[in-house]
Amino acid sequence: MAPAAGGGEPSRSASAIVSDTVSGYHILRIEAYSRTKAATPTGEYLKSLPFTVGGHLWGIRYYPNGDRSEVKDYISLYLFLDESVTEPVKAQFHFRFVGDVDQQAVTLEGVRSFGTQGCWGFSKFNKREDLEASKHLRDDSFAIRCDVVVINEFRAKEVPEVTIQPSVSVPPSDLHQHLGNILQTEKGADVVFDVAGQTFAAHRCVLAARSPVFSAELFGMMKESDTGGVVRIEDMEAPVFKALLYFIYTDLFPKATKQDGDLDEDVLSQHLLVAADRYNLERLKLLCEKKLCDYIDVDTVATILALAEQHCCHGLTKVCFHFLSSPANLMAVMASDGFKHLSRSCPSVMEELISMLAQVMTTTAQMAAQALFAMSPAAAGGEPSRSTSAIIAETASGYHILRIDAYSRTKAAIPTGEFLESVQFTVGGRRWSIRYYPNGHRSEYRDYISLFLCLDESVAREVKAQFEFSFVADVDQQQAVTLGEANSFGRQGSWVWGNCDFITRQDLEASKHLRHDSFAVRCDLVVINEFRAEELPEFTIPPPSDLHQHLGSLLRTEKGADVVFDVTGQTFAAHRCVLAARSPVFSAALFGVMKEGDTGGVVHIEDMEAPVFKALLYFIYTDLFPKATKDLDEDVLSQHLLVAADRYNLERLKLFCEYIDVGTVATILALAEQHRCHGLKKVCFHFLSSPANVMAVTASDGFKHLSRSCPSVMEELISML
Repeated sequence: MAPAAGGGEPSRSASAIVSDTVSGYHILRIEAYSRTKAATPTGEYLKSLPFTVGGHLWGIRYYPNGDRSEVKDYISLYLFLDESVTEPVKAQFHFRFVGDVDQQAVTLEGVRSFGTQGCWGFSKFNKREDLEASKHLRDDSFAIRCDVVVINEFRAKEVPEVTIQPSVSVPPSDLHQHLGNILQTEKGADVVFDVAGQTFAAHRCVLAARSPVFSAELFGMMKESDTGGVVRIEDMEAPVFKALLYFIYTDLFPKATKQDGDLDEDVLSQHLLVAADRYNLERLKLLCEKKLCDYIDVDTVATILALAEQHCCHGLTKVCFHFLSSPANLMAVMASDGFKHLSRSCPSVMEELISMLAQVMTTTAQMAAQALFAMSPAAAGGEPSRSTSAIIAETASGYHILRIDAYSRTKAAIPTGEFLESVQFTVGGRRWSIRYYPNGHRSEYRDYISLFLCLDESVAREVKAQFEFSFVADVDQQQAVTLGEANSFGRQGSWVWGNCDFITRQDLEASKHLRHDSFAVRCDLVVINEFRAEELPEFTIPPPSDLHQHLGSLLRTEKGADVVFDVTGQTFAAHRCVLAARSPVFSAALFGVMKEGDTGGVVHIEDMEAPVFKALLYFIYTDLFPKATKDLDEDVLSQHLLVAADRYNLERLKLFCEYIDVGTVATILALAEQHRCHGLKKVCFHFLSSPANVMAVTASDGFKHLSRSCPSVMEELISML
């Protein structure tokens, strides 16, 4: 069938050095640092609790005055193997401050060999002088995280070149970067703000999508009468408004820089909290609260508590109270001017403090309570004493991926009630395995796949754990894992818990999860080692970014839309600035040299179906792959979107459009060749490397069209085979 067939290539082979690894980390919190420094001489150490990574027990040694006299001015940290072994254990590790975890990539040390009680680490981890001047030491406490990767085995593995399965890697969402760019370039800006004499250009539709207050001011009942005029912002500094706009466009917390008018992060966080409350930006408000929690100390707590009370920040208020529950902290704070201002401006806060201290009957606490009572505006009456506690769990988490190859063979060979079992894996110092029943674990579930988690060791006491099974593809698409309630393993002979009806085989076989007769399941597991009661302030964790949801709502409501597209007779309203931010082709068409002469007119889109354009807009606004509809199946939609993505230069969408099977591979390969999708082309060739697949495909009309339209592809395919 190929126009040119001939020649040959030398035989090809490939191999790889691979390692079986298990990773984990442990956080060591040092409380009362000054006491550890005073009480522990050079060469002596304090030891962490043992923890498990890779099936081995480990510990951390903390030397507050160095591990020997030459490094007596330093803190030394060492990782050690806390068990007896017959052969050395190979591992990589890295120590860092917990505050640096979100800001630094992990750089692991070289591979080290740990024998029985063997240790490796850093004699000069951090100079005490530097630690004591840093942000890491707060309230005489700091925390260290130790990342560990255990290398169980190195081996050489023969990997035939055609069996290395390529894949199309989709990068993370770049929606926030694109919107940040239009804020910086001001392309398509249609509103100007004046803040303390400094002007900022912005886009009404973006502001309205993100803030209901801006929506009312710019499009609602509070809309400016002169839409082309300058909007003046009172009672706010220019660097704060600039930071506010940065968050609105990117959903990221702005960094304090010299260009921000020398605002430190704690000061910027306080001002931004006020602005977030003013414009009803709940996520920014919670991010500010979280930042301010790191800055609570004797000098700042009164100011932060007054701010939290004024703006209804309940989580931040509780963290401040937790800090003040220490009589020593409270007595130190009471001498400050900030506390005197707090006592006058927030009498309700003073009453809560007095009530809280009623629970602590030390002499110092009584003195503090009496002093507070004297400072309180109302020194009469009272409320019942109040206290807060929480039941918290010591937990260890991890996951295991079980890949089922040759699914149809397992279905045919394994009867109902029998299972295949995964290799053992370790979470929380316990050994576990997964049982896969391809025809259900008993007759009532013979049409289902059953999955069970098994505690694969004997234990003297029951082990409590939560777990959840999910398809690997669902995890990659960032679906939240919802763990079930805690189960007791080993109690009254119950070693196994799971899902009898994880999925029907019919549903699996019709789904995208089964590809090339293979699928993969992930088991997320949390082992609960111990429950204990501890006084703990509640704090609401900031939710994930909702930028894509806000822009999706903007597309759906059409608020502030300034352009209309006609696609085969169906119209779609959209926003020029969003389209231009996401696509350089739309940018040129709507703002550049290709700009429509009549900006208020309708833009006609040729050679595209309306459902495809609707899906394209959904991706542009949300950065999520659109779901298939009754109008278009997922494979057909992917093919059409691949063409549209290439047309509008949406590289990330192009990488999403992978849907390959016997019925589609020829068409997709032709598309991949036409639109220069090299990664997708490799995936198609890998699929066709199977003789069974290629025999089935060659009978299709799509393959005959491929042989006529893409002769170069046929030459490559013959050469490969």
